[in-house]
Amino acid sequence: LDNVGCSGTETRVHSCSANSWGSNDCSHREDAGVVCQSVRLVGGVYDSEGRVEIFQNGQWGTVCDDSWTLNDAHVVCREVGFSGAISYKTGAFYGAGTGGIFMDDVSCTGREGRLRDCQFQGWNYHNCDHTEDAGVVCRGVRLVGGSSSSEGRVEVFYRGSW
Repeated sequence: LDNVGCSGTETRVHSCSANSWGSNDCSHREDAGVVCQSVRLVGGVYDSEGRVEIFQNGQWGTVCDDSWTLNDAHVVCREVGFSGAISYKTGAFYGAGTGGIFMDDVSCTGREGRLRDCQFQGWNYHNCDHTEDAGVVCRGVRLVGGSSSSEGRVEVFYRGSW
């Protein structure tokens, strides 16, 4: 594929605009890659904060704040590319989400690589509504360009920019 243009709402890359399949002027020096995330932060002023949403079975859903702790926030922040969490938020601090509530009673040790690796009640099992959506405030430092999550160029998030 060449000259691919996606809006971000597509569920498959072949739904994006592009030259015809096989029609390109590329070499493998121009191969594209992506890093997919199954967690995002929504509703914050900066990219480093927001309501926690997780992608499961083709949909985004929220996480209930029951038992939500700083350990849980650390895992989320690292998963979205930050070095850890400054604080965690409860009570839909960043606004109430819509759609499903996918996780409740999350219990991370803080060492997990992904939120979905933490203990929780099970997908879609909860006793919450969206007034209990969990949030995080992440540390504005990240490592970029390394061969692992523990190395790379240090970047600082300041006034909305890296």
